[in-house]
Amino acid sequence: MIPSMTAREVPQEIIDMFYPPMQYMREKLDPDFGHLAAVRATAINGCTVCTAIHRRNAREHGWSEDYILKVEQWTRHASEFSETEALILELADTITELDDAPDSLPDDLWNRALDTLGEEVTRALIVGIVGVNSYNRLGIAFKQDPRDVARVTDFDLQ
Repeated sequence: MIPSMTAREVPQEIIDMFYPPMQYMREKLDPDFGHLAAVRATAINGCTVCTAIHRRNAREHGWSEDYILKVEQWTRHASEFSETEALILELADTITELDDAPDSLPDDLWNRALDTLGEEVTRALIVGIVGVNSYNRLGIAFKQDPRDVARVTDFDLQ
């Protein structure tokens, strides 16, 4: 359901300022890893324009609507994800939900990520998740309308 709102114009130069973390993630990660992180972080934040974008991108990458919904609510479907996928989703959760704690990314999770993914991929995921969170906050603050996103379907707008 798209809330009734008046969109606020976002100059392209502002949007462009937040693009480097996303580009870094795309350059360094397997696309599935990036989609996992982006879809999950955006589901937590509830940004409707980013939800439309990340659902569309995941669909265009070959993901089914059912799989996208499972990623968005992964803790209800945890047994259906591989150890690596669950780790990426846990990183997205932890970095997105900071919980006002100084140790929001616990050493245990950091070390599991390094052991499973390696340092470069772990760092790229963190940078990408931070970038997704920034875009989510922009989309919410500027009340961006997901119906303005190219190539979205009814599913993307739910």
